[in-house]
Amino acid sequence: HIVSSPKVTLRMLNHWDNLDGTIERGYAGYSLWDWHKLPHYAEPRYTDYARACASVGINATVLTNVNANALILTEQYLHKVAKLAEIFRPYGVQVFLTARFSAPMEIGELDTANPLDVEVNAWWQQKVDEIYTILPDFGGFVVKANSEGQPGPHDYDCTHADGATMLATALQPHGGRVIWRAFVYDADVAEDRFKQANSQLVPQDGLFPENALLQVKNGPIDFQPREPYHPLFGAMPKTPLRFEVQITQEYLGCATHLVY
Repeated sequence: HIVSSPKVTLRMLNHWDNLDGTIERGYAGYSLWDWHKLPHYAEPRYTDYARACASVGINATVLTNVNANALILTEQYLHKVAKLAEIFRPYGVQVFLTARFSAPMEIGELDTANPLDVEVNAWWQQKVDEIYTILPDFGGFVVKANSEGQPGPHDYDCTHADGATMLATALQPHGGRVIWRAFVYDADVAEDRFKQANSQLVPQDGLFPENALLQVKNGPIDFQPREPYHPLFGAMPKTPLRFEVQITQEYLGCATHLVY
């Protein structure tokens, strides 16, 4: 008899897989997901993957890279995603997707992605409703915004809380969540990268909606094992924070290190 009572309720694996089969920071081959063959043919290893996740307590997966491609939110790809979710469901693994902040412009033909714009909010509402029609137990979005050149609310003089609120509002009626990454450094800002996440996000403590969670890397620069822990931990008591670590070889010596 086994009794399990994990303290962390959402135990998520973030894939950095691109739609062309490549993996950002990947050192072990190509993506698991064969989007070309889905949804009509599903590889047997998709079931193996779900079993492996369940065996170590992972109960959610993000299929796509945080440097997101808006195409994953089109109807064609959503049916492919739904096929994977069908395979994962018996193993208790819920599917999330990365959302590109500029998707309303790239696949929605709007002129702006401003989170305070009525039409932009309506577009996200309609898109989320469409997703849940195709995938009723969809988990929600993971978002990388205004970091390393990615689009985000700062493009419109808005805050991260404004951007997260827009998506969280669309997801809330369906029980979905938005995972907003706290890796928000801007190379054009003179302030030290160690401080940028704190400078931007701490003043917004308490402004994020209940179904929005901040995902914070273990260290303030990246995933380096020798870094101190991120100063955001403990600095935002009114905001639920998630802990993000990396399990690729990137910071363990790539392909030449003793550890694989």
